[in-house]
Amino acid sequence: MKRIAITTGDPAGIGPEITAKALRFYPLNAEVCWVVYGKLPTLAGGNKIRKISNVEEAAEASHIYWIEIDDEDVKSAKPSQKSGKIAWQILERCVQDIKANQIDAVVTAPISKEQIRKNEPEFIGHTEFFARKFHSEVIMSFWCPDFNVSLLSTHISLREVTKIFQANNIERKLRLIYNETEKYASGSRYAMLAVNPHAGEAGAFGEEEAILQQVLKKLQKQGIRIDGPFPADAFFARKAQNYDMIISAYHDQGLIPFKQIADNRGVNVTLGLPFVRTSVDHGTAFDIAGKGRASAESMEQSMYWAESKLVDVQEINNYSVFAQYYDEFMEHVPYEKWIKLILRIFIKQKQSNPKSCLELACGTANVAIRLVRRGVRIDACDISPQMLKVAAAKSPKPYLFQHDMLQKLPAKKYDLVLLLFDSINYLHNGKQMKQLLENVYETLLPGGIFVFDISTLKNTIENFENYFDLKDSENEFIVHISEFLPENREQKTTLNFFVKKHGFYKRYKEVHRQKIFTVNEIREFIGKTKFDLIGIYEAERQKNYLNANLKKLDKKFFRLFFVLEKGIDE
Repeated sequence: MKRIAITTGDPAGIGPEITAKALRFYPLNAEVCWVVYGKLPTLAGGNKIRKISNVEEAAEASHIYWIEIDDEDVKSAKPSQKSGKIAWQILERCVQDIKANQIDAVVTAPISKEQIRKNEPEFIGHTEFFARKFHSEVIMSFWCPDFNVSLLSTHISLREVTKIFQANNIERKLRLIYNETEKYASGSRYAMLAVNPHAGEAGAFGEEEAILQQVLKKLQKQGIRIDGPFPADAFFARKAQNYDMIISAYHDQGLIPFKQIADNRGVNVTLGLPFVRTSVDHGTAFDIAGKGRASAESMEQSMYWAESKLVDVQEINNYSVFAQYYDEFMEHVPYEKWIKLILRIFIKQKQSNPKSCLELACGTANVAIRLVRRGVRIDACDISPQMLKVAAAKSPKPYLFQHDMLQKLPAKKYDLVLLLFDSINYLHNGKQMKQLLENVYETLLPGGIFVFDISTLKNTIENFENYFDLKDSENEFIVHISEFLPENREQKTTLNFFVKKHGFYKRYKEVHRQKIFTVNEIREFIGKTKFDLIGIYEAERQKNYLNANLKKLDKKFFRLFFVLEKGIDE
């Protein structure tokens, strides 16, 4: 098991908020546990957090632990010498546990250098702090899906930059950048930016470029190819896409374009430490601290980056960007009619309303929220953290948690389980179907009901075969294409999002594949379980077609609801 620490930074800043938000629906890995050092607000729903007094109590994977380091006198948005002291104590406690080999990676939330220096005048920043504590030469680097940047110099004034340009010093730093980057991204292409305008104009503006050229030639003879030095003003517009790691001479030269393009997806990575260390690429944002408005996206990316360097992690791409558009796409769905059908079926079978309900693959919780309004106690889960975040912003909301519908659930907890809007069509074979049905069976109470729906062949062919739609607004274009693949009986939906941010359009792509099962196939799957199939319904007519010609149902209806019951004696 690996332990990854999160330090929550200045308690008066947004660090505690973005940590809580990032952890709320973060998919927990079977090989990793998270240990939070610092202040941590409580959010309703999501992953459970266990409070501990020392890191050795963090003994189980797939769990989140919290070592509280805080002071009740420190308030959000009010930085002070005391908030700086707390931030320093958080770092010191974390370093103590790293040196005891109790922590494998660290993710840091933002601190205020100004407030820490009121107690520790020599403090410069996180990067230098860790370098000194572990006697390491380090490089500050920044990573995002579009490109990565490393800095030859970090937190020094601009007038000091040229003083680092001695050949031996530059060679050592470039070799470090190359060796460390290859650990994380083998086979990367490297580019070096010039220090002076126009790459020095053959010495007219300085000698730094001549030193760089000399070092780069020497490294190339040793098998380390770094192209350049390139004039920095035109590089990002014309050449950046050709390189994986761009080496900047000084802080703002590389970070201005990086932060504009990366937006909230950037990750600060310290190269050269004996452990993985990542951080958000933004500051404490005291002006919005405590208002619930801070984005946790950079924190989530930092957590994912650190985790992926220790263990295998499967990134969840589907319903990531689409999550923010999902409700708009689903405005046509007759949720109320579905709920009326489900409750009518349940009450007919049990002579009462459900007392404990679970919705699997809940999306943005449109069904679960409507059930809450009807007084039903319901939990709701989804594999996509992004969908759950949208759901969490609504009210009233159910208890929300991140969960893959193929993972096991608590035994004998619910009397009604729902899996709606053809989510079951995302399962592609009998093995997955068997796993789902077994999981639901185990989590139902004796006599419990499971309701799921399927999208039929009629629905796919009539509504989604050769389907094209374009949504066009001022700052975004969404291209929606669907097709039917008869050889696999599969509906393939491709969504391309072109979103404008900071004057640039960024493309995001999601591909969704759904298996179109026949009614007979579904019935065969159910027949291999302990469930009793008690109904096959169509929402419009709200009629049970269990005893009808099943082959005709595939061609007659767009959507069918299956109702299964667990034996009362189980």
